[in-house]
Amino acid sequence: MTERKELLNLDEKRKALEEEASVITDELMTAVDGKEPMGISTPLVDEEGYPRADIDVYRARHLRKRLNEIKYDHDVIMKKIEQEMLKIESNDKEAERIARQSRKPKPKFDPVSGKWVCSNADGTVAGIENGHLRSFNDIGKENEVQDMSQKTENSNIEDKVEMEEILRAFAKIELVSLDSPAQEAGLKKDDLILKFGSVDYSNNRQLRALGEIVQNSYANGSSITIRVSRNDKNLSLKLSPQQWPGKGLVGCTFSPVL
Repeated sequence: MTERKELLNLDEKRKALEEEASVITDELMTAVDGKEPMGISTPLVDEEGYPRADIDVYRARHLRKRLNEIKYDHDVIMKKIEQEMLKIESNDKEAERIARQSRKPKPKFDPVSGKWVCSNADGTVAGIENGHLRSFNDIGKENEVQDMSQKTENSNIEDKVEMEEILRAFAKIELVSLDSPAQEAGLKKDDLILKFGSVDYSNNRQLRALGEIVQNSYANGSSITIRVSRNDKNLSLKLSPQQWPGKGLVGCTFSPVL
């Protein structure tokens, strides 16, 4: 339990760092009053070596410094998260090993399915449909049939809602430029976007969140996992935002799907 609490704590810190990085990246990459943005890695001096007069150089240096600190802290936290996950996995495997070595209860006749059933290592029922929803110890008890029916119904409703959320498209690709990062990732015109990193139909904020994800990914040097629907098939692609001869960091345009 201690490892799981630590994992949750680390994940909250990760989210906070990513949100802060997104805000800083947005400020560095946003043009003000028609002027060039401060940029993440662009020079802060002009061609003659003087500080740029079109931006707040001190502010730019401060933001870039903080962004580098966030990237370092983020890497440290991700390594700790990986370590905690390995600990949890190891503990779960040990608990499963102990459970498997312990004496299992004798098979019981299940009046719901009309079959003889056994217990899984976690105490659920083996060998029947929806056995993962039932307790082996409750087999044959009064009201167990009614409880099982209600659990199955609730589970089917939750699965249906979850599937609808996963498969709901919220954006469509209108254009993919030649030799762009989007083309290298395998994106094509008319692809329907189901998920863009952590963004889906429920939190895309009229597609504004896509730009934030792209900028954050570019700043961290990471890729974005994209789920698309193409010809009634779902695909998973990796997009790596980067500077290229064309416009933007990805080289494609999106339109909302209503």
